[in-house]
Amino acid sequence: MIKLELAPCPARLTPEFQATKTQEFKDTGNSVWDIEWLKEAVFDLSFGKCCYSEVKLGEESKNMEIEHFHPKSLYQDEVMSWGNLLPSLKKCNGKKGTLDTKSEPIINPFIHNPKDFFYIKACRYYAKDTNRIVAKRSIEKLDLNDRITFVNPRLDIFNGITNELADRKIDFDTFQDILIPIGRIKRLMQTGNRKKEYSALVSTIILSDDNYIAIEKLLIEKNLWDAELEALKSELNFCSLLPAAE
Repeated sequence: MIKLELAPCPARLTPEFQATKTQEFKDTGNSVWDIEWLKEAVFDLSFGKCCYSEVKLGEESKNMEIEHFHPKSLYQDEVMSWGNLLPSLKKCNGKKGTLDTKSEPIINPFIHNPKDFFYIKACRYYAKDTNRIVAKRSIEKLDLNDRITFVNPRLDIFNGITNELADRKIDFDTFQDILIPIGRIKRLMQTGNRKKEYSALVSTIILSDDNYIAIEKLLIEKNLWDAELEALKSELNFCSLLPAAE
């Protein structure tokens, strides 16, 4: 999970339109938010990813559901409110269910910074000591550590990245033309961009890996740490959920 910025409300989602659709929902219970242009706007809020799990939506069986952060069954007046409509994987939306997020708050990445609540270790989410109750509730209610849906895919990503970093370290130790491994490490760092799937996980893996740390140190010592590398690292720092320094 990464910090997200709420885009401006779509022009077509006027107060009048919201009021009409809200009343329709109250009268009929219809899925009044099931509108193509609205779904597209919500989809774009999190770069086409589930705002909670960072799973890429729209692939295979990973269809997006519009998730009402404050549940529509309890807060009918917010059923069409911009900012209450979030892009979610069915797994997260279904697990969260009708949780009253006002009396039992969980993390809303459009409001809260997940860095203040979580860290990732061994491909699992853990609660930081600060805000521990909300963080633990979020992990449980969104099922962020479900083994089949989330942890196993994260482990595959972990293995892929750590193996590639080991290869990149060998590159730096053996290549005569150092520009080749620099290009490769830059491409790997780009996979931790906030627009990419599992960016919090990927960036955390990279920044905490001993081979990456050694490569960064080498490049700095050789005065080869350029502005592009610094920008890539800044993006990794933005997305990462590192444990607190011991």
